[in-house]
Amino acid sequence: MASEHNSTSAPTSTVNHHDVSGRHGGHNPKNRWSGVFICGFFSLVGAILLVPTLLSLISEVQLRRDCTEPTDGIVTQLILNPADESDDDSSDTWTPVFRYIVNGQSYEKRSSISTSPPRYKVGQAITILYDPADPNRYIAKGDNSALILYSFATIMCIGFTAVLPVAVAIHKFNNPTSGIPAAKRPVKPGTLPDTPQNPAQQVADASSTASGREPAQLPY
Repeated sequence: MASEHNSTSAPTSTVNHHDVSGRHGGHNPKNRWSGVFICGFFSLVGAILLVPTLLSLISEVQLRRDCTEPTDGIVTQLILNPADESDDDSSDTWTPVFRYIVNGQSYEKRSSISTSPPRYKVGQAITILYDPADPNRYIAKGDNSALILYSFATIMCIGFTAVLPVAVAIHKFNNPTSGIPAAKRPVKPGTLPDTPQNPAQQVADASSTASGREPAQLPY
């Protein structure tokens, strides 16, 4: 009788062990939601910055498409932009000013990009490409600083925006059944799906386990 009691109570102990380990070994909901919040924050910031950055890139590409007429130009001055004293990583930058002539009219334009060290020297001769429809629009031939800057910033913003979708995709890949109800999850080969017992059968099993007898099967 003692051996029968041990054989019937062992599975109950095993189930309890798995239940406890499952409760303590699972993912902490707080950690999961904190991860979602961090990923969502990066994606939100990236999406907000992506709009103006992408518009600047499109505008720069359109400018280069429209500026097709060449003319001689010269660098008239370099404007110093002092470094931010509160930022140790900041440094002085210089903004060039160009002068060029179109149809006898002189134009003097300040570049939209500052560099460190300065890209040009005062008095340096350059070639200017301007828009025939509007000579105020121009680019310095061979200077791709603005295009590179806006392209890099756009790629960075897209990367930040994609943080949350990528994190969700990775989670779905690592946990393919996380969003599927237990009743619809696929059953592993060699195992039987859990089926609900009749209430009368549950009472009979409980009383048999307590008395050390084999659970009786009730007729259905």
